[in-house]
Amino acid sequence: MKNFIIIFIITVFFVTTLASETSYVPGQIMIQLSSFDEDVIMDLETDMKTINLHKIRLLSGRMNIWLFDFEVGKLSDSRIKQQLIDHTLVQKAQFNHYTSQREIFPNDESFELQWNMFNNGGIGVEDADIDATDAWEITEGGVTVLGDTLVIAVIDGGCDLTHEDLNLWKNVHEIPNNSIDDDNNGYVDDYDGWNAYNHSGNVPTDSHGTHVSGIAGAIGNNELGVAGVNWNAKIMPVAGDSSVESVVVEAYGYVLEMRKIYDETGGEFGAYIISTNASFGVDYGNPANYPLWSAIYDSLGVAGVLSAAATMNIHTNVDEVGDMPTACESDYLITVTNTTKYDVKHSMAAYGLETIDLGAPGSSVYATNYNNGYSFKTGTSMATPHVAGAVAMMFSAATEEFLLEYEANPALKCLEVKQYILDGVDILPDLDGFTVSGGRLNLNTSLELMPNVNIIENDLPASAIQLANYPNPFNPTTTIYFELNTQNIVNPEIGIYNLKGQKINNIPVNLNGDEGSVNWNGTDQNDQPVSSGIYFYKLNIENSPVNKMILMK
Repeated sequence: MKNFIIIFIITVFFVTTLASETSYVPGQIMIQLSSFDEDVIMDLETDMKTINLHKIRLLSGRMNIWLFDFEVGKLSDSRIKQQLIDHTLVQKAQFNHYTSQREIFPNDESFELQWNMFNNGGIGVEDADIDATDAWEITEGGVTVLGDTLVIAVIDGGCDLTHEDLNLWKNVHEIPNNSIDDDNNGYVDDYDGWNAYNHSGNVPTDSHGTHVSGIAGAIGNNELGVAGVNWNAKIMPVAGDSSVESVVVEAYGYVLEMRKIYDETGGEFGAYIISTNASFGVDYGNPANYPLWSAIYDSLGVAGVLSAAATMNIHTNVDEVGDMPTACESDYLITVTNTTKYDVKHSMAAYGLETIDLGAPGSSVYATNYNNGYSFKTGTSMATPHVAGAVAMMFSAATEEFLLEYEANPALKCLEVKQYILDGVDILPDLDGFTVSGGRLNLNTSLELMPNVNIIENDLPASAIQLANYPNPFNPTTTIYFELNTQNIVNPEIGIYNLKGQKINNIPVNLNGDEGSVNWNGTDQNDQPVSSGIYFYKLNIENSPVNKMILMK
């Protein structure tokens, strides 16, 4: 019987399309032989003389992998492959598949204008983009592996509800314009979203809100217009961009209610809102004077929603002068400034080493506009929806295990996703030392930081090891507990790793029977404190690791 253990791998873990099994070099097959011996090759060629199997060259001496060719048409390819797999001299065999560059360029007719998604230097400087074409090879967004449809709530001035390039959310349990709260959610006629200006379901048409929505989620690869960061997520328009704070609170209140209803009804009602976007605010605002608005971000975070917010379009230090909402202290708010096609901070965009998290493209960005049109717009307003869309992309690429952990502890996993986004940035001189992350959004790198859990064969069953740590989050120390329901354990140790997979500390374990614990004080091997963020620990027992996550604060 095969036993299994779980190991941690940071890698790109799924793609949107699987390579065809016929996409390989005709008449070529790669074979891993049972032993490194020329006689083995000769014997195999003799046994497979029907197809004229012939060695071409050695591919890997360490793994004993060779490239062979064979005569096409003697037998079916599938039969040849199976005969080789079944051969006593062969460990593994596979065809020599073609590969391709892992980028997806959508066929949207104006994609060439979207330097923010892919920049080859034709507009501005090369790579001043978010590496969207690489990210779309991993996922095009829309639905989680558990089947939940991702929703981005855009709190703005409204939206063109008839725009053919937008995938707009609809409350299917509400009958529009009948003056009845059909789904009993406390909002009448909220079929298209909500209008916090006049407390109705009549969402107004708005140029700014339509543009923001297209950056976050315009439908991609549909031979029309532009591609959003997340091609298939639903956009929930909420009219609430207002100078009157009560309108803003009502707008966010609608988002919070719809997400909570979704969770409480098992997805039957409400919406699986994963991120919000606010491209408005109060210049020089002091969050201390806006406690209710500020508190909403924490409430949304606890419910599993990350919020993105645009900072001021003023070249000033938010750390010193304040801003609302980007000076809010909520951990569940991602604050964004504006970068240009030259990969520098826009000259009229705010910054702050403690308050502004990262930059994103926001200058002359081409996206959807009202009247079913498209236009260029500039501002931190355009930078922020890149991040709101990125959050939804992270969840569309998440593994089943990650999402189940998210269901159990949404606040914790939200913070983890935020950290991946900040850790994945491209560091820019204009932002390094002037923002929290020091860089501009790189969607592909952040997706690659998402952990993938793989199951491999080993001699130690996962059920034999139980791991936990408390407190989590922790500061200044955490205790890692473990229990081993097996015998003959040799030299156990706890390894601590950062998100790049680099080991930063190693803690020997002294067993007390079949259980034990160790304390970690948040330092590296040189006893230097590590920065706040996300770290992984694994219990190593004779090359049998089990991984868990630690979140520091």
